[in-house]
Amino acid sequence: MRIPSGKIDQNIYFVAVDATDLKTRKTALTTFTVYRSRNGGTATVYTTPTVAELSAANQPGVYSLLIDEDTTIASTSDAEEYCVHITQASMAPVTRVIELFRRDTTSGRTQLVDANGRIDVSAIAGTAQTARDIGASVLLSSGTGTGQISLTAGIASVNATQIAGSAVNTATAQLGVNVVNAGGTAWNSGAITASTFGAGAITAAKFAANALDAVWSTAARTLTAGTNIVLAKGTGVTGFNDLDAPGVRAAVGLASANLDTQLSGINSKTTNLPPDPADASDIVASFGTVTTTVNAIKLKTDNLPAAPAAVGDVPTANANADALLDRAAGVETGLTVRQGLRLFAAALLGKANGLGTGTAIFRDTNDTKNRINASVDADGNRLSVNLDPS
Repeated sequence: MRIPSGKIDQNIYFVAVDATDLKTRKTALTTFTVYRSRNGGTATVYTTPTVAELSAANQPGVYSLLIDEDTTIASTSDAEEYCVHITQASMAPVTRVIELFRRDTTSGRTQLVDANGRIDVSAIAGTAQTARDIGASVLLSSGTGTGQISLTAGIASVNATQIAGSAVNTATAQLGVNVVNAGGTAWNSGAITASTFGAGAITAAKFAANALDAVWSTAARTLTAGTNIVLAKGTGVTGFNDLDAPGVRAAVGLASANLDTQLSGINSKTTNLPPDPADASDIVASFGTVTTTVNAIKLKTDNLPAAPAAVGDVPTANANADALLDRAAGVETGLTVRQGLRLFAAALLGKANGLGTGTAIFRDTNDTKNRINASVDADGNRLSVNLDPS
């Protein structure tokens, strides 16, 4: 059996006989183990061997094995042997050897080679060829038939009816050309810079009449010569105003008179002031009074907190009273003033029972709970006391 290198759809056949008598053919076998070795390689188990029984009735014991693993020979080999060893618990082992070979030509035609090793090719992809068709310099055949071009002295005379798949407008002798590149560079592939255009490439003559009216009105598109845009007074750009003298004064907050008049008015007000106050002591006395008053206020404020967060931080009378009543360990450790008063009131003012027994109970003044629960002896001495000041 010979199988072309790389093929994975070829089957080989083997006969399964009984492992004991070596002659009884075995049918309905499954779970085969197959090992393979190519060109003397390590015996390797088939990952998923495909074994099929042909016909238990017509070909009993005959099975096929698909050769579909490790079928490509080395690049330096023209042919290699491929050995398979097939086992199954109920049958005698079977060993088969096949040849993997490299095909020199494809099927379908006979290759003709002359004494110099040259090949005669009569067709390519089923199409008959001539030496002219596949020569070193393929020549064009001048003519008007299919696949021919009318040539005169190496110049092609072509009547174009379509360009880029679109029909040419023959009525106006115009060619519709779809240009995707300019100078080898795709359109819309980069920004337009000054170097994109040659000197004098864009002139007024390049634009149709009124072509730029949409972006610049024809009534106001003249610029003066020079490097800067010069605007004459009174003909400024819309949104800017020329200010006259009253406008300037109004902008800076001056009255109707000019600045000199304004300053003169101020001067007239100050000329009547005495050049030197007659009695500076009056001023000093005034500052002294202010200082005394400020110092008196300071005495009052020095005792205030450095930075009270708000007026609400100053405690009220009730807040002070509650703070005292609920001060931790205000009476004794673990006993506030409020809790002590509750117990005192119960002992002095509340109902009492069991005084003649072993347990004395004192109720709160509202008679809602036992404030004092005391174990006493026959003389009324308190042995243990449970308090509830809550």
